Parts: sequence; structure tokens; C-alpha cells
Amino acid sequence: MRGVPVVSAAQMRALDRAAMEADGVPSVVLMERAGYGVFQRIAEWFAPIAGRHVAVLVGKGNNGGDGMVVARYLHEVGAQVHLWLACRPDAFQGDAAVQWRLLQAYGVPALPIPEPPDPALFRDEDLLVDALLGIGVRGAVEEPLRSLIDAVNRSGRPVVAVDIPSGLDADTGCAHGAAIRAHYTVTMALPKAGFFQNDGVRCVGRWVAVPIGIPPRRLAETECVARLMTEPEVLALLPQHPPDAHKGHRGHVLVVGGSLGMAGAPALAAISALRVGAGLATVATPARIQPQVASFYPEVMTFALPDDDTGALTTAGVQWLAERLPRFDALALGPGLGQHETVGKAVLELLTAWSALERPLVVDADGLNWLARLGTDTPLPKQTILTPHPGEAARLLQLDTHQIQADRYSSAELIRDRYRALCVLKGAYTIVADENGLWLAPFAEPSLATGGSGDVLTGAIVGLLAQRLPPLHAALAGVYLHGAAGTALVASGRLSYTAEELSRQLRDCLGSPVA
Repeated sequence: MRGVPVVSAAQMRALDRAAMEADGVPSVVLMERAGYGVFQRIAEWFAPIAGRHVAVLVGKGNNGGDGMVVARYLHEVGAQVHLWLACRPDAFQGDAAVQWRLLQAYGVPALPIPEPPDPALFRDEDLLVDALLGIGVRGAVEEPLRSLIDAVNRSGRPVVAVDIPSGLDADTGCAHGAAIRAHYTVTMALPKAGFFQNDGVRCVGRWVAVPIGIPPRRLAETECVARLMTEPEVLALLPQHPPDAHKGHRGHVLVVGGSLGMAGAPALAAISALRVGAGLATVATPARIQPQVASFYPEVMTFALPDDDTGALTTAGVQWLAERLPRFDALALGPGLGQHETVGKAVLELLTAWSALERPLVVDADGLNWLARLGTDTPLPKQTILTPHPGEAARLLQLDTHQIQADRYSSAELIRDRYRALCVLKGAYTIVADENGLWLAPFAEPSLATGGSGDVLTGAIVGLLAQRLPPLHAALAGVYLHGAAGTALVASGRLSYTAEELSRQLRDCLGSPVA
């Protein structure tokens, strides 16, 4: 699985430079292809484009040059296009100066942006095109651009950003004092790392990458920050079973979890494992709540663990379970586990016993919180997957949650390295970090933020592990199916839904394209 490379600003500049110097692609060709790609998307999204009023906001650099190419093609097809210039025309240099001379020949109107700019400046426009700054922004955006960006954001007009919303850092996704909040972003060649964290999640809008003339071989082989999962590649990872397969062939999942008030979590994880194809699923849960856990789904088997009537996992329960562990192919530890004082020692004993079997493990929810307390010397099998949300990640790394979110890429790598386990850092554009690099899910779906959603993901991943997928493939496929299920529910009109509905939707995403 190769995915789509996600690059930093420096990596993108290196690609441009290699295309020009090693491959002989003239820089003006790259600019022409870039602008034409943006034009094509605008013509598609805002059809019919002829007659529409379009304002292109142009800065002095190559991003402004791209914008002028967009304006020229819009003019050719009959759009009522004009430029708002954020610089004097004599500031254009190189390829941008070439594009300026072409626009003058075409007679496209261009006016300097008045100071201070006002949102009413754009009231008659059908569309604004942001070609002010591009990926080279450094430091805080200063006046008059800061006021201009604010006026664009307050205008209420649809905005298409050229390459990246102006003011947004291409690497960190942080706004440099001010950033365009685009509805659409047409980026050049490859998505940028800043799209997927911090302000990028809110500013980029719907994005698409367009070819600009860099040879495909060079794009495929480029160094990158991460790789974005693609649907065809993920679906190709899913397990294939022979016609005579029986439930034993499809793996037996064990979920250890549950406590007073949280009986549904392990049951939801177990049924989700079955819904992604596992043959059998058993929940081992404290005896006091076992009848409640068993009542949720008839397909899920249960063990009643000795608990001294605490309703929590105890060392006695783990000792009873230990001799039965060899019958299971994969373990999920944590859903609904709780914080009772007996649980920590029991978790340590269970992890020690399971590690001796060297079988796959998923740790989630309170399993992660106990792991954070137990420390990095806690025994974990080689095939371990940790699935923290940002708060749990903060506890694992002894940081604040805002520090995790400020650099999600590095946070996932730190957890991977510190615990010597594959990390699934949940959230918008969930990150999967293994020893070979980072992967991003292509979903930022807020409806997934519902109680039990994480238990569904845990079940999906452990269910795929039980079917003998390698940990990376199980994590990628589980994360993708989980995000695709939520996206499909929203596309069908379910703007909110329960975790049970999300779990059921997993089945419909197996082997079929996502709407």
C-alpha cells in the first residue's frame, strides 16, 4: 500500500526544483498547469461559470501568478472576472510578471485593494479566489493583508484557495495571526501536512490535488511527512477467506473490559469485531455485570470473571482467565474497564500473561489510562496497537492535551517509540504510526465524536487482527472502515447517530465504495 504522499513546504519546493532542474520542466509550465487545474475545478464546482462574477485576490509571488492564470482561463470562458491586487504591478517578478503581461493583453480588469478593505467590497461577487500568499508564508501576517483576510472571511462569499489558504502554515497547520477560511482548496500536486491538523482542519475546506507537470514517478518516490490512505488500497487489505472457511478460520476475539455503569462498551467492541468478519467474540467481564453484558447481543459470548462483588477487574479474575487465554487469537483490553483500585494490578498480570503468548493486542480507553500509570516497562507483545484519543495520548506522554493537538504527527511518533507499539491517534484525520512512518485517514467527520465510537473502532481493529491481518493492515483498514461508516451515515442524512448504528454500518463499508 503506497497511499498519497503528504508533504511539507520544503519537500514540495524540492519537488518543484527537481522537476525544473533534473526533468527539464520550465517553471512557467508548472505555473500554467497549476492555474489551469484550479480553473478546471472552479468550472466544475460553480457550473455554469460563464457570466459569474469572480474576484481573484493576487499577491506578488508565484501564488499570485497561479491566480492570474486562473483569471485568464475564467475570462476566456465568459466569467466576469477581475483582480484585486495586494501589491503594485511593478512588484511582480519572473513567471508572475509574465502572467501579468498576458492578463494586460487579455484586458482583464485589475484594481488595487483599498485600505482598509471592507467585506462590502465583495458583496457583488459570486466567488472569491485566494491567491495571496501560498505555502511560503513566514511569520505573522501583517497589515494590510491581515485586514484583507478578515474582510474575506466576513464577506459571506464562497472562497477557493489556490494551493493553500493564505496565512496558513503548510507544515503545522497554524494560522499566522490570520488565515483565509476557504470553502475549497485546490492544492498543487500533493496535499500539504498542515491541512490535517490545527487550524488547517477548519480553514482548508474541501480539498483536491491537481497535477502541475511534475513526473508521476518523482511524486510517487518523494520523501513525505505521511501518506494518506486511499479506498481501493485499503479494501485490498481486507481478509479473503476460502469457500470452506468456518468460524475457527476467521479468528476468535477476546474483549476484556466492563465495570459498573460501563457494561455496554465491551459488548459494542465485541459485536463490531464480528461485523468486520471475526468468527467468534467473547467478552470477559466482572461477574457482577456479566448478565447485563450478555443481554446486549446474542452473538457475543461472555465469561463471568471472579470480582469479589466489586464489578471491576481483579487479579482473581485474571488468574481464572489466564488458563483460558490460549484459545483466543486477539485481545482487546480496555473498553469500559474503569478506575477501580483493583484494576491496575489485574491489568499488569493480564498483559504479562498475554505477552507470553505473543499474540495481537489492542489497548484502548481505560486500558490506556492504566498503561500510562504502569509505565513504559509494562510488558506488551510485539503486535500491539494503542488507540488513544488526544486526552489519553496526553496521559501516555505526560503532556497536556493541547500539546498533543499542536503536533499530532510527532505525538503519534512519540507514543509509538516510547511504548514500542503501533499507535492510532484518533481525531480529525486519525494518524496511524508504525515503525516505517505515518498514515492519515482521509476523514474529518465530527459526527464520529459520540459515546461508544471508540469502542467500535477497537472492535473493528481487533476483529481484523483475529483474521490474521498484520497490525499495520488491521489498523489502516479498521480506521478507514470506521471513518467511512460515519461518512456514509451522514451522506444518507443521518447527521447524528449512535455507536450501535455506526457499528452496523461497518458491514456496508466492507468491500464496497463509500458514497
